[in-house]
Amino acid sequence: MKKITALATVLVLCAAHASAYENSYAGYSVKDGQPYYKLEAKKVYAYTNISSKKVYQNEEDLKNTAVNIVNYYTAEDMEQILGEKFSTAYFDAEYEKLALLERSQLNPKTVPAPLLELDKYAEHDSNGNLTIQSKVLKEKLEKLTPLIKTGKIAGKKAITISYLYKQGDVLVKIDTSLVSANDRLYLLSTVNTDQDLYAPKKDEKDADADADIDDIDTDDEGDENDEAKSAASAKEEMEKALEVENVFVRDVPAETMQRFDKAHTDLLKGFKAFTPTSTPKAISFTDAAAGKSVQLPDDWFYGQLNLRYKDKGTFYLTTASSMKQMQEVAANTDYDNIYSVLAIPASDPEYQQKFMELYTSGMRNVLEHWNHLLVTVSVDNINDADAKELLATPVANKLAVESFINDGLQRLKGFGNDYFALKDYKTNYDFTKEKALIGINADTQLLKDFAYNNKILLSCNQKAATAMLFIAKNGVKTEKSLEQQVNEWHF
Repeated sequence: MKKITALATVLVLCAAHASAYENSYAGYSVKDGQPYYKLEAKKVYAYTNISSKKVYQNEEDLKNTAVNIVNYYTAEDMEQILGEKFSTAYFDAEYEKLALLERSQLNPKTVPAPLLELDKYAEHDSNGNLTIQSKVLKEKLEKLTPLIKTGKIAGKKAITISYLYKQGDVLVKIDTSLVSANDRLYLLSTVNTDQDLYAPKKDEKDADADADIDDIDTDDEGDENDEAKSAASAKEEMEKALEVENVFVRDVPAETMQRFDKAHTDLLKGFKAFTPTSTPKAISFTDAAAGKSVQLPDDWFYGQLNLRYKDKGTFYLTTASSMKQMQEVAANTDYDNIYSVLAIPASDPEYQQKFMELYTSGMRNVLEHWNHLLVTVSVDNINDADAKELLATPVANKLAVESFINDGLQRLKGFGNDYFALKDYKTNYDFTKEKALIGINADTQLLKDFAYNNKILLSCNQKAATAMLFIAKNGVKTEKSLEQQVNEWHF
């Protein structure tokens, strides 16, 4: 009996470890429960609170998905942000100061509180971090009134900043708890949404539809009026969708607030700080369907979607690139211009021209700053019959596939415009009864000024299939270890 109990304990501990993310260099671990989506970079880890095993068992769960984000800052990072020395003792002193104000029912903003100035953290994001105070969200949060409170959550001293607001028809709550250990600061954030509370009722939708029908006019003057109304309406809808509005807790159903609070409390319960190691954590991702792992350059990030279909296998989609380059793209994006163009109705005579100008300027901004992109897709437990048919006659299938792909590439090479041109390509095919491999190496040119090399690998065996796309800007150095891993992405 004792042996059985001991074995059960070991299994439970192993299971708990398997469903936890750990960054020994950052000095923390967090129970993520095998999320269906996660993002990892040098100093940030984000994940959904819905498991990949459950995501398609109940689609209602997706409506209640929360996103958890963990950011960490070293004492050196915090000194740059605060302009003074930081330590856990410093945090504890700030915590007690704010707790005293709270007990005295005084506004925490009545005294200087550098730790609460989250916009300073956003300014520090270029150092490999990504916080909720990013450029777009920062502008929203500045219009809102946060609730600041102190207290122990899951046994941890936490200074929590909360925003509760409505955007469009969606209720949003953002909780960010600051905790400290080992002279490091951790930002633990949870973003919750509720799409039901402010959703238009069915009768409201019907009334709007009836109103649209009543407004129909068949004469030319009516058409012009309709277009003017449509343009004004589109602009109003766009502005309305972007507006944020403070919401009071008393106006939200208790069960909704309980769900929001539980999601954030679960994050803190699953968070554990420990003594950091001296070896930086390598950023890497694993695709279990392909049986491959890729270690990324130090300044890269990856986002991975992991869907486990009941009795149908697992689907993985992973995207990876440079965090710094992504932030440069975001920092140089003209969001106001995007919103203004999107508000123009398609019937406007200038819509097509303005839309293409927006597309071109947006693409140019991306291409000027983005040098690399890696995308992998894999699925296991594929239909054995289809796989066997593909692999049963490798010589014949190779000839058929080779003819089809080469014909398509040759046609594409003959097609070119100001936006895209295929300059050259090479192909490779390897078909056996055990596996099939298709390799394509293509040189492309975008917007005439940007040249890229594109590597595509497609392969399958009788159990799984995988695809890999790696795009690299010409003249930009690619780390040799990454290039080698990319070339080996096949069965």
